[in-house]
Amino acid sequence: MNNRLFVNKLSEAASRYPDATFSRRGQIYTCVNPFSYHLIRKGHIPYQEIDGLYVDGILMQKLVNLLWKTDILRLSFDMTGMAPDLFTRLQSSDESIFFIGARHEEISASVDTIMKAYPGINLAGFRHGYFDSPQEREHEIRNIIAANPDFVIIGMGAPIQEHFLIDLKKAGFKGIAFTCGGFLHQTANRINYYPDWVNRYNLRAFYRLFHEKNLFKRLYNVLLQFPILFTLDTIRTRLSRP
Repeated sequence: MNNRLFVNKLSEAASRYPDATFSRRGQIYTCVNPFSYHLIRKGHIPYQEIDGLYVDGILMQKLVNLLWKTDILRLSFDMTGMAPDLFTRLQSSDESIFFIGARHEEISASVDTIMKAYPGINLAGFRHGYFDSPQEREHEIRNIIAANPDFVIIGMGAPIQEHFLIDLKKAGFKGIAFTCGGFLHQTANRINYYPDWVNRYNLRAFYRLFHEKNLFKRLYNVLLQFPILFTLDTIRTRLSRP
């Protein structure tokens, strides 16, 4: 894993947020957390094909800044990061947005929650993130391109969402697309998933681990495995520099 190239993409994306991020069409973005970093280093997510990477996770942000002497902000697509900036923008423009991800009942509730919190948003459409066949997946990509939304938000979990993101652009999508991980199922019941005290003390990962039991297997990854592997990858990158 060449961490220099990886961190350069993080720095570049952070430096152009929010103005260029929300205005430069034909760009696709994903947010990297400790779990998806493992998928990147194993080659399961071709991050070089994604226009911009953002840091999702306070531990990852601090470690990247410490080892690479950068000043990158944590920016994930949720209500503690980019989502309010984009939704507020959409309220005062005629730009449209399409949501895809989560289960059928979750995406319907989530879109309803978002539209109530940000009335006036131009909704191009939405769909759940499960497909019965590759043909159905390809059909939905064509549907999104035909709808021609300015923004697409994809919440399918890594690495599925990243591959959908890349294939959407390859198929001819000319707007701007983001992955959002679990954001669409998190907002099914309320717009702000995390309580204020969780955000204040940067305990979002632990809050999710407690409330989303299927994430417990990631605890070891986040707290122990990721810091060690990222540090080793950084050392190898620097030692291999010509």
